[in-house]
Amino acid sequence: MPLPSTFLDHLRREGYHPRSNKHSNTLALSIANDLAVMCPAIAMKASRGTLVYDLNFDLKVRTATWNVDLVLGRPAQPATPVALISKQRPATVEVAIEIKSVMTEHRKAVKNRKRDLEAHHEHVHNYSDRAIAGGVLVVNQAQSFRSPLRDGSMTRHAQDARAAGALVAHCINELRNVGERSESSPFGLDAKCAVVVEMDNVNLASTSYINRPPAPLPGDPLNYDSFIQRICDLYARRFP
Repeated sequence: MPLPSTFLDHLRREGYHPRSNKHSNTLALSIANDLAVMCPAIAMKASRGTLVYDLNFDLKVRTATWNVDLVLGRPAQPATPVALISKQRPATVEVAIEIKSVMTEHRKAVKNRKRDLEAHHEHVHNYSDRAIAGGVLVVNQAQSFRSPLRDGSMTRHAQDARAAGALVAHCINELRNVGERSESSPFGLDAKCAVVVEMDNVNLASTSYINRPPAPLPGDPLNYDSFIQRICDLYARRFP
C-alpha cells in the first residue's frame, strides 16, 4: 500500500507547525480510511456502522487521561454508514494510534517521542488488554528546517544528505527500540511504523516522501503497509 497522498498534499499546502494538530489529524484520517479499505474485518463492521473512528480522543483509565490521535471502536448506537468509515465517538475503543513527529532537533526530539510512545501503549493496555496500541513516527530528512517557533529562522540539521540520512536512521532505530508486544511479552506497541519525509518548511511544493533507505522498505515491520496489515491481522483475531 502506498503512503497516504492526502498527508503529503496537506504538508505541501499548509506546511508544518508543531503546535497544530492539523498534520496528525490528516494522517490519522488517512490511516482510518486505509484500514477500512484494506482490512475486511474492519470494512465489514464499518459498512454496518458498528465500527467508527474519532480524532483527538480522551482515553480515560481510572484517574489518568491520554489524548489519542486516532481511535477506532464500537459506537453506543450504530452510525449512519458512509463510503468507508463514519466519524463518531466510540463507546468502546478497540484500536488506539498515536502519531508523533521529529521534524527538527532530531536527537533531542526522538528521546521525547520514544518516551511518549512507551507511555501510550502502557495507557492503552491499562484501558484494555485486547485493545490494539499503534504508533507512527514521522521523521524529516531535510538538511534544514524553518521553525515557526523561532521567528521563521532556519535550523541546519546536517551538512550533506548522508549526514541527514544518519539522523533519520538514528530516529528509526529508536522507534525499533520502543517496546513491542508479542506472545512472550504483554507490554509494548502492537504495531508501529516510520514515515520519512523531506521538508524544509519553506519550499512546500517540494515536500516529498522518502522511499529509499533509511526509510523502511516493503517487508520491513516498520513499513507503512506492514503497519496496516499488522493492525488488520490483530483486529481480526481479537475482535471477530
